[in-house]
Amino acid sequence: MSEITEDRPVVDEEQLYHEAAIGSLWWGSRISIALTITAFGGLVFAYFYLRSLNSHGLWQPHHETASVLLGSLILACVLGSAIIQTVGARRLRSGSTIDWLVAGFVSLGLGVLAGGFQIWELTRLNFFPAASGYAGVFVAFAPVYSIIILLHMYWLETQLVRLVRNRAVLDGDGGVGISRQPKAENFRANIEGFTYAWNALAIMSILFYVLFYVL
Repeated sequence: MSEITEDRPVVDEEQLYHEAAIGSLWWGSRISIALTITAFGGLVFAYFYLRSLNSHGLWQPHHETASVLLGSLILACVLGSAIIQTVGARRLRSGSTIDWLVAGFVSLGLGVLAGGFQIWELTRLNFFPAASGYAGVFVAFAPVYSIIILLHMYWLETQLVRLVRNRAVLDGDGGVGISRQPKAENFRANIEGFTYAWNALAIMSILFYVLFYVL
């Protein structure tokens, strides 16, 4: 009886740490969304402020814009990556690990392409950074956007590598998508957090596409 009493605090402590880790992943993913919004908040303010002010007609005097083709490719890659990742995450929750692995690697590839295209676009601009208000805001926006995309892809890549390396452990009890093991639950929480954060950035990407390539 004394052994049961002595063991119980250890079990409770392990469960407490597990629940704390799940909670940290939940909050961390939501905070990452807030940080992303904050990073873009100043740029969005500058865009609308300079556009409405339009001092001496210097907001966009020659109606120059960044490459619409590249902008469309970047948006298509981000949206495609977010959609595929979301579908893969749902398949994972239904117990299909291999479906999420395939979706994860495809999503990773599209995301890296999006970040690469955004960096490449900076080398092909048909205007100088100080040529107009639009040019200044875009040149400030593009590096931030590409860095945030690639940071999200690093997050996804760590989870893909984690599953590949620990597949034998995480696939116990029917697979990582439905297993009740703490490691499997932790993994699912991480994927859920990433999916929310990546989808939020995809929605923001639609806004930025309209601002810089349509209006």
